Amino acid sequence: MSVEKISNTVKSKQKKFKLTLLYFAILLLFLSLVTALIHTVLQQQVDADREAKKQLALANIREQITYELNYVATDLIHYAYSALAKANLALDDSIAEHYLTSLMFSISSLQKNYAQIRLFDRLGNEKIRIDQNPDLSLQLIQGNQLQGKSHRYYLQNAMALQPGQVYISKFDLNKERGEVEYPIKPMLRFLTPIHSVDGELLGAGAINYNGSKLLKILAEHNADRSDHFFLINHSGYYLAGDDSRAWSFMFPGKEQFLFSEEHPYLWQQMLGNKNGNMMTDHGEYYFSYFSLSPNSSFSVVNEESIFLLLHVPKFIIDNEYRAFQTVLMISFILTALLFAFLSWKLASYQVEQKRLVKQLKFEAGHDELTGLSNRKEILNYLHKSISATRRRNSCLSLAYIDVNDLKKTNDRYGHDAGDQLIKGVATVINQSIRKSDYAARIGGDEFLIILADCGKDDATLILQCIHSSYAELGLLKVGRKWSLSYGCTELMGKEDTAQAMIDRADKAMYKQKAWHKQSA
Repeated sequence: MSVEKISNTVKSKQKKFKLTLLYFAILLLFLSLVTALIHTVLQQQVDADREAKKQLALANIREQITYELNYVATDLIHYAYSALAKANLALDDSIAEHYLTSLMFSISSLQKNYAQIRLFDRLGNEKIRIDQNPDLSLQLIQGNQLQGKSHRYYLQNAMALQPGQVYISKFDLNKERGEVEYPIKPMLRFLTPIHSVDGELLGAGAINYNGSKLLKILAEHNADRSDHFFLINHSGYYLAGDDSRAWSFMFPGKEQFLFSEEHPYLWQQMLGNKNGNMMTDHGEYYFSYFSLSPNSSFSVVNEESIFLLLHVPKFIIDNEYRAFQTVLMISFILTALLFAFLSWKLASYQVEQKRLVKQLKFEAGHDELTGLSNRKEILNYLHKSISATRRRNSCLSLAYIDVNDLKKTNDRYGHDAGDQLIKGVATVINQSIRKSDYAARIGGDEFLIILADCGKDDATLILQCIHSSYAELGLLKVGRKWSLSYGCTELMGKEDTAQAMIDRADKAMYKQKAWHKQSA
């Protein structure tokens, strides 16, 4: 081979090599720019996803705590505002006392977090007191074991309230004879005054709620076990999250631990913003300020406001960054960025499609105005409930509710006022029934409630509670009592059907509605 030919061959290879390097350099530069951009976007996305997840965790805890405290306030109002309580306090009716005690026992047996449930007379003396023992059994305190509590601040404050108001004490530890009780019992005390029809103070009802359930909610929601949840009161003291620091304010003679002193800058941010997050050298903190009280449908006095705090340690955040950086590096080496992007787009499309399908399915089975199920859904559920009840050899009740004077309200005040009546029924139903029950709006002003494991007598009591709550809600909303008619029936023999139950409940309701029209 000639020298020239050899030279041309060498030049050709060199040119191919240079072009290869050039193209590779251009592609590598492009890939580096894309990777740098993706790194920035991914880091922001990881931060955003973490913030959304943690804020959602805080919101879920707040919602569950409020839901839990709704039960306490509802139970308190249920027995304290009952005719039995007023008869016992005003007339010293022994029969009323017997039935009221049974009602209070039923409430305590259903709710396992009531350390005490009590009825006081106007002088602050215990009339009825039911204690929960450490083994969760209930004990009726009688005779000279009943105590006078007129000197207790929470009872004095409760007695001074207006009718319908609920007093909630500070969240602290239970004391016996002036000393903190061991094992410690975090306690919230719910009280409400009891008045006669004429407005005379008769006494008060009280429930001592064991706040350990609220601390348990924190533990149950800690999905990422490396995260730390804290409860901090408005003074900066630890309530939960660090057993060695919690409740130090209950022991004035011992060392005091304040989150506000340990993290002063963060504490100032919390006081200024109430809700948000902040990055520190120790990691990221998410916080939310809210009241330890039921929802706004209750008139609450002296709400205990606290900070719910979630701490994500720095090493967790660093691990999150390292995780996506490792994936990104592998993708860079394997040039699989496009596949990762397409996979992400496909996943986003599938999630959105699933969300839309779920939303459409929900809207097809629920009433738009009230959020309750519609006729089709509750009929299907009723058939299933009848079958399940027969298999368990249990009982099942069906309630039929109809709003009184809806047409008059629409004609006189407009359809918005009528809609408010309808939504009011849904509100009191949701507040009064259990998780195992099922409610639906089946017509313009008609509602059905399926009450599982519930006989007709108990169902009637629940309907009376709904009727009373609905009347009080009307007073609260528009200054006049709202009214509804109801009827209920119980599943009978093997031949009983869903339609037959509906017809019986409907007939019972119309009987009451006819009486209402005659008395109007």
